[in-house]
Amino acid sequence: MAQRSIQGIQDVRIRTLTMHSVIAPENFQFINNHQKWTSSLIWTVLVVTLSTSFVMGVNNGGPNQYNSFIVPWARGYPFPCQKADDAARWVATVWWDCNYTAISLFNKTGYYYLPAIPADKQVLQSIIDAAHSICFVIGGTIGGLTGQYWYLLFTRRNAICVGMVLAVIGSLLMIIPLEIYNGYTKGDPSRIQILDALENKDIAVALLYLARFFSGWSAGMCCVVSTIYLMDISPRTMRGKVVSFHQLFVVIGLLVGQIVGLPWLLGQHNTWNWGMSWIGLFPLAGCFLVWSLPESPRWLVQEHQRNEAAASLRTLRQTTSIQAELDEIERQEATVAIQDVSIYEVFTSNRYRWPLLTSIALNAIQQLSGINSVFFYSNKTFSSIGFAGDKIYWGVLSTGIINLIMTAASLRFVETFGRRPLILYPLIIITITMILLCISIQIHIPILSLVLTLIFIAVSAVGLGPIPYIYPNEVFTINMRPAALSISMFASWLCNTRK
Repeated sequence: MAQRSIQGIQDVRIRTLTMHSVIAPENFQFINNHQKWTSSLIWTVLVVTLSTSFVMGVNNGGPNQYNSFIVPWARGYPFPCQKADDAARWVATVWWDCNYTAISLFNKTGYYYLPAIPADKQVLQSIIDAAHSICFVIGGTIGGLTGQYWYLLFTRRNAICVGMVLAVIGSLLMIIPLEIYNGYTKGDPSRIQILDALENKDIAVALLYLARFFSGWSAGMCCVVSTIYLMDISPRTMRGKVVSFHQLFVVIGLLVGQIVGLPWLLGQHNTWNWGMSWIGLFPLAGCFLVWSLPESPRWLVQEHQRNEAAASLRTLRQTTSIQAELDEIERQEATVAIQDVSIYEVFTSNRYRWPLLTSIALNAIQQLSGINSVFFYSNKTFSSIGFAGDKIYWGVLSTGIINLIMTAASLRFVETFGRRPLILYPLIIITITMILLCISIQIHIPILSLVLTLIFIAVSAVGLGPIPYIYPNEVFTINMRPAALSISMFASWLCNTRK
């Protein structure tokens, strides 16, 4: 065994295996210690995913329910009946006694309806209306690109805490806008009421954008620091499954965000800020609980802290028989540079060029497929294709439910079928589905459009959902992983800006 170990260390010819495998030296002897879930590993995964991934999902899914309230509010029309979207008008009619058939378009103040946008200004106004989502995406792009640098400043575990702090800041800032700029007068407000309401409008809107930026920054960091940590603490045979829990809790958060955004809960013109800020309680709790979690044993080995790495493995595996796994980690680390490499070095390395290109491509395809557009704008989309009233909300809710069901199923699929089939075959189905969806929307068949949308979501969830997070963690060695994943997540969030 010693001879084989020496041979494995000496043979440093690195090769990239298939999408089912990881980068490893020739003749490397992997140890299968048949590790399973332990209470410590479950607790660690839950704390990390609930404090980061779940939060990211809520911040992604919630605004879709609130856009019809945020848009008029940000334009300067904060009162209950000042709505243009069909869903928002239904809410205003049921809960705020607004009557859009009996009130003249030219009412006393001209503030009952939103004024029409001139044709030559509609594109610019659409960009302004989407500014809060753009701020979220910009923050995510920065968070994804800079994720690896927090690893250089802190440990693997402690870098996660930085993302939690950013999420808490975003949530706290989100509380303020409706507290300093609002309009709660039913019916047609007087001009004095309008002037009073608009006094702090610019400050409130700026705080909204800032809150979304910090939430996006946290989400971008989460895609890097959380997934690498989950990979590091996982038994080798369970890494794909454990990292998939990041995507699972993202979609759980997305569904919860949709539920909380229903008008029966916080989906009202005077409560949407609370619907987007309550989630800060989870990263706030995580800031305290994270210190109870074990540090990444791989990072400790990399830092020459063998005893601490052994203690971390014993905690995670809940056994003293960790010597074989510790030796395996040390042998793997012996084949790579001790220090994390930079983003520039990843780009210029011939050895890692193909894994890097495929990682970028997977994340770009995930975003360019349009999956996030569904969750960002399904409320408006379902309204435009013929759904009305509460049917819009049930349609939106169905997208979150099918996404959760299929993402949960992907936890088994990702290890059963492997990575390559879960990318190639779903992409074929997605292409066919999108063609049919375009036709269905054009000929205006609402139910068929909804069914095709749900098929698109289901197929995306089993492949394009988890694989782009798993693949970079598997094809790069530990020293390359932070930089490579940062580049991949930067590509993902950058492509997200197209929405």
